[in-house]
Amino acid sequence: MNQSAVRIKADRALEEIKARTDIVEFISDYVALKKSGQNYKGLCPFHSEKTPSFMVNQSKQIFHCFGCGVGGDVVSFLMKQENLSFGEALRYLAKKTGVALSDSHFGKTVSDKRDKIIKINEDAVHFFMDNLRGASHLAMAYLKNRGLGDESIENFHIGYAAEQRDGLLNHLKKKGYADSALASAGLFTADSRGGIRDLFRRRIIFPIFSLKNDVIAFGGRVMDNALPKYINSPETEVFKKSETLFAINIAKDEIRKKGYALIVEGYLDAIMCHQYGFTNTVAPLGTALTSRQLQKLKLLTRKAVLVFDSDEAGISAARRSLAVLCDNGFTAKVLLLPRGEDPDSFLRKSGAAPFKKLLADAVSAAEFLFRTAKGDRTEKVREALGLIVMVKDIILADAMLGELADRSRINESVLRSELEKMRRKSGLRPSESAGTVPAVANREEYLLLSAVIAFPEKAVAVLSRISIDDLKEDTVRSIFDKIKTCEGALTVNSILGCADEEERSLITKLSLRPGFDPEHVEQNIEDCLKTMMKKSFEERKRLADISGDVSLLDSLLKEKRKMMKRMGI
Repeated sequence: MNQSAVRIKADRALEEIKARTDIVEFISDYVALKKSGQNYKGLCPFHSEKTPSFMVNQSKQIFHCFGCGVGGDVVSFLMKQENLSFGEALRYLAKKTGVALSDSHFGKTVSDKRDKIIKINEDAVHFFMDNLRGASHLAMAYLKNRGLGDESIENFHIGYAAEQRDGLLNHLKKKGYADSALASAGLFTADSRGGIRDLFRRRIIFPIFSLKNDVIAFGGRVMDNALPKYINSPETEVFKKSETLFAINIAKDEIRKKGYALIVEGYLDAIMCHQYGFTNTVAPLGTALTSRQLQKLKLLTRKAVLVFDSDEAGISAARRSLAVLCDNGFTAKVLLLPRGEDPDSFLRKSGAAPFKKLLADAVSAAEFLFRTAKGDRTEKVREALGLIVMVKDIILADAMLGELADRSRINESVLRSELEKMRRKSGLRPSESAGTVPAVANREEYLLLSAVIAFPEKAVAVLSRISIDDLKEDTVRSIFDKIKTCEGALTVNSILGCADEEERSLITKLSLRPGFDPEHVEQNIEDCLKTMMKKSFEERKRLADISGDVSLLDSLLKEKRKMMKRMGI
C-alpha cells in the first residue's frame, strides 16, 4: 500500500475517533469544567493557576489555555496529560471509542516492543527487590546507614544487584523471554567470553519510572568508593536519559498541588527529600538539567526551586540550570545549602524544619545572579541581563527586569534600554502574551490567518492573493504553507492534524479568540491584504533608497499610484 493511501486511512480513522469523542466529556475526567458562553472553562492541568484560563470548545472539538498557551484536540490533550506518543494516544482513544486501527498505521510493532521492555523491567524490579530483602544484609545495612527508612525503600522500589554475573539473565530466561527481547531491554552487556552478562552487579538499584508510572530504566550505585559510582541503563525504546526526571511519578500530584517542583541533583537527594516530607522533589539522572526534561515538568508546573551546594561547583551548576529553566519559560528560585552539604546530608543532620526555613528564603533568579556574580555592580547587572535576555515569556522577563532594577538601584528604563540592545545583538526577542491576536508589527498576518481558520472556505481566495514566502512571522508562514498542501475538506481539525505544538497553540488560540468581528470577515481580509501590500511596497522602496537606484524608485512610485487607485485610497 502506498504512503498516500496509508495517510488517507489514518486520517479517516482519526476523524472517526474524534467524531465519537466528546472533548468536553473526555477532558472533564481531568479538569473541572464550567460552561462559559460558547465554551467551557477550568483550571489548566498543564500549569499552576488560580484564575481559570483553560477553555474547551465542544463544537470545534478543541482546547486552549490562555495562560500557558497549550492547545490542540483530544489526541494532543491526552498526549500531554499522560505523556503518550501520538500512536499510543490514538490506540487508547480507538479502544475507548470502538474504532478499529490497522497495526501498520500506528506502529503496533514498536508499541509491542515497548510493552515487552516495560514488562521485562517490571520483572527485573521484583528480582532486585527480592535480592535486597532476602539475600543481601550488607546492602540493607548500607541503606539503613544512609538514613533510608523502610517506607522509602518500599515506595521507591529500591533493590540490589548481587555479585552473580548472570543472575538476572537466568531469572528472566526462565520466565520465557526471548534473547532478542532481553537484548533490547538494556539490562545486559557483552562480556569477554563473547556472551552477555548482567549490566548491574554489586550495586544498589534505583528503578526509574516514567510519568505514567512505567518502569523504564534503572540506576545502580556502588556501596564503596569504586568508580563509576553510578551507572544508568542505556537508552532504549522506552528510556531517553535527557527526557527523564527521577521520582516524577511519585512527585507529580504534590507538584500540581503545591504549584512548583524542587529540583535536586541525585537519587538519594530526591529520596531523602521525599522521606522528610518534601514530596514535590525530582532529580535529573546524573546530568545537567535539559530542555526535554523540562518539557515533561511543564505538564505539571512552570515553577521550580533549584537546590544546590553553595560551593563554586554548586553555584556554577545552579547558573547553568537557571539558564535552561528561563529559556523554557519557568519561574525559578535557588536554595543554596551550607557549603559542603547536599539535601541528603543536610536533612539527615538537621531535619525537615531547618530545610523548610531555607526553602522559604530561596532567592529569585535575578537575586541569585546578583549575589553570586563576580566583579562590580555593572558586571553583576550585565550577567543578570544575560539571563533575562533568554527569557521568552515577556511578562516573566519584565518582572525579572523590575526586580533587578530594585536590587541594583539602577534606573529601570536604563536596564530596559540595555536589554533591548542585547536582544537585537543576539537576535532574540521574548514571546508574545498568550492573550488574543499578538500585538506585533505584523499583526495583520495573524488576523488574516485567524480569518482563514474561522472561515476555511476563504483559504483558496486568500492564498491566491499572497505570497507565503513573503510572510514575516515564522509560525504564521508555516501554518499557511500547511493549509496550502492540505488534502480534502479544510477544517480546524484538519489543520491541527498536520501542525506541530507551537502551531497548534496559535491555531486554537485564534480559533477561540479570532481578534475580529466574524460578521465583517470580508472587510477584515481586505484590510489585512491592503496593509500587507503597503508594507511590502514600503520595504521595496526602502531597499531602493539604500541602493540609490533612481529608475527603480521611479518605477515603484508609479506602481504605488496604481496600487492606491486600485484600493480606492
